Amino acid sequence: MKKWFKENDLAKVVMLSILVTLVLTWIVPNGSIVGTEFTKLTDAAGKTVQAKLGIFELSVSGIYAVSFFLQQIIFVLAIGVFYGVISITNGYKKLVETCAKKIKGKEIPVVLIVSALIAAFVSFSSQTLAVLIIIPFIITVLLNAKLDKKTAFVATFGSIFVGLMGATYGSEGLYYFNYYLTNYAQAKVTAFDDTSVRFIILLVAYVIFNVFNVMHIKKVLADKKIDDTKEDTFAVEKTTAKTTKVWPMIVIIAIAAIFMILGYIRWEADFEIKAFANFHKKLMDINILKTIIGGSQNEMFAQSIPSLTAFGAFEIYTILPLLLVLAIVSIIVYRVSITEAINGALNGAKKMIKPVLLMVLAYTIFVLVYWSPIVPRLVTYVMKSDFNVFTSTIGAAISSLFVSDFGYVGYQLGTFLNTAYAADLDKIYVIFPAVYGFIQMIAPTSVLLLVGLAYTNVSYKDWMKHIWKFVLIMLVALLLIFALVA
Repeated sequence: MKKWFKENDLAKVVMLSILVTLVLTWIVPNGSIVGTEFTKLTDAAGKTVQAKLGIFELSVSGIYAVSFFLQQIIFVLAIGVFYGVISITNGYKKLVETCAKKIKGKEIPVVLIVSALIAAFVSFSSQTLAVLIIIPFIITVLLNAKLDKKTAFVATFGSIFVGLMGATYGSEGLYYFNYYLTNYAQAKVTAFDDTSVRFIILLVAYVIFNVFNVMHIKKVLADKKIDDTKEDTFAVEKTTAKTTKVWPMIVIIAIAAIFMILGYIRWEADFEIKAFANFHKKLMDINILKTIIGGSQNEMFAQSIPSLTAFGAFEIYTILPLLLVLAIVSIIVYRVSITEAINGALNGAKKMIKPVLLMVLAYTIFVLVYWSPIVPRLVTYVMKSDFNVFTSTIGAAISSLFVSDFGYVGYQLGTFLNTAYAADLDKIYVIFPAVYGFIQMIAPTSVLLLVGLAYTNVSYKDWMKHIWKFVLIMLVALLLIFALVA
């Protein structure tokens, strides 16, 4: 068992987090937020009632976690299937080899560009997980360019957290956080009225983050013996085919990336770009489509096909049929046998089992918090009716530590924040999203962190040793920015 825990560092930290959450349910009183106060639940004798979640709740919480977040789980498995298929083709192998050679001598600028693009996409994207569509390819290329797995993790998953810290319009969580705060009290201020400060946070986080990243890359490049290609989840061997065509695979990867960008940014809602919505409406009005799809089933069918769903309105699952089609095209173009394709798909899904299991464990904590008033009680205990930068930062950190879904933070705390800080909501909209991204970078309850570390085979301990200096400096930077805003 000791050996198992040593080899499964991530499982250990998330299981410990689950235990801490259960213990807190026996300490934190039951109750709910009324106005600006947390009202304790008492029994007939006037004694405070505790939530007291136990073995039974724990035993079924995993089932609820899978049920609540089935779309996200299927999405991650589907990414595994997609890369499991295309990674066995000669075209993909050749493309990886070519890209790795191209960035030799240009590692630092390439990593900086990749980091900037990922952070920017996440900052604007409606679905954070969508970026996983392109990340496995980037990681494989970086590792084949003889960069280490920490650099690959930092350049990809690390940049996701930078984007979350500086979320301007992006993330479904920010959208629902705003929805609950404005819906409960019809607030005049919304998260999207002024995104300038959050954009500044994005830039500051990107610069500080990549200063440390560049320093690490220079050390890696100085060490000629580093070779982490075997650590890659979808490691590829050099192709032996002499006449492999690379351009079809370039097209396949490019289509996936383009649909990712166009599909998961809310063009009309955030930027008043109506071209995609208008095109979608005209497409849906085509008589032959109405005939084939069938009247009232038109929109339902459209939601399941990327080309028939308006760009900017994609759900997390919308792009999956496209990935399936692209995988089939790669099979046909590169003449992969049915047996090889099936084995590749199964192996790809199998390789994502560990990240998925860790996702479920992290979401289990979310379920336990959903059943108990831990977050509302702790946050209202720290945050008082008078706005304070320091206490608001702590409150935001507490809420983000237990909940990987930022939108649910708004659900739990919407009435409290809108009542207690009605005159300071613009500051709340700066502090809470930034702290959420910051905490997700280090919390053992963070779904994205666990998935990324499991995918790249980086231990939680190694990650914390690598990132602690950035964490301290970024915390000071955030507090300074928050103080200036206040």
